[in-house]
Amino acid sequence: MTIKELLLQEIDNTPNELLEELLGFLKSLKTSPKQHQATYRELLERIDYLETIVGIRKGLDEFDQGEGIPAQEALATLEYKLGIPPRP
Repeated sequence: MTIKELLLQEIDNTPNELLEELLGFLKSLKTSPKQHQATYRELLERIDYLETIVGIRKGLDEFDQGEGIPAQEALATLEYKLGIPPRP
């Protein structure tokens, strides 16, 4: 699922009153961004969260399609690259 699709899903599940508040907030950022720094930070955190969800879903889809590698193999590769001795 893309970020656009996730955003559309969020919009579909959000009451109109909140969407109107959000639109007002976004418009206010153009004129007075410093007054809304905390809310703006929360918006950025939500975007980061959505990007994380998209990345996880993409990874799971790739794994389901046989494009992943087993966890033990991935850990062994990381241990080798980072010089971590194998576990007894």
